[in-house]
Amino acid sequence: MEPVPVPLRIGTADFAAAAATKAQIPPATQPEIAFAGRSNVGKSSLLNMLLARKKLARTSNTPGRTRQIVFFDIAIAGGPKLSFADLPGYGYAKVSKAESHSWKELLESYLQKRETLRAVILLVDIRRGVEQEEQDLLEFLALRKDVAVVIAATKVDKLARSAQKPAVAKLAKEAGVQVIGTSAETKLGRDELWSRILAAVM
Repeated sequence: MEPVPVPLRIGTADFAAAAATKAQIPPATQPEIAFAGRSNVGKSSLLNMLLARKKLARTSNTPGRTRQIVFFDIAIAGGPKLSFADLPGYGYAKVSKAESHSWKELLESYLQKRETLRAVILLVDIRRGVEQEEQDLLEFLALRKDVAVVIAATKVDKLARSAQKPAVAKLAKEAGVQVIGTSAETKLGRDELWSRILAAVM
């Protein structure tokens, strides 16, 4: 993906649907960007930061509570319309094996078959790096050559300033895909992420 100029303003950002089963996934009508990551990686905070909204994506004191794919309709002022898909978190929630299996089926079906999916933003805590769940997902996503994959390294502000760039570079080497350092607190990485998102949907 070649970077493109970032949007000046988010026109609208609205909740569109929530799907706990394949049958509940809304029709694919516009380019879609999916966000994936561990339950406690800061996904809701990053989405709210990207969309310049405080509470559009709900944060929870209990990681792993979101058990659906949540869809948002986005319109860029003077730019394209697109959808964000907030995928259920993994690697933390205390759920039954049956429920975990149903999540896996839902996510794999979505990631394999969603025709309008253009990119997946995989969130990784910069302090934890790529673990087995992330590696498995990266290998799974590699099967779709038409979907771009970018890692958003979250919570970069938790590191000393001198350690931030080396940590991002190390993560990129481990993952083998582009990594963008981000912070929901400081808005680090917002413009760069938007640049990559727009490159995928335009």
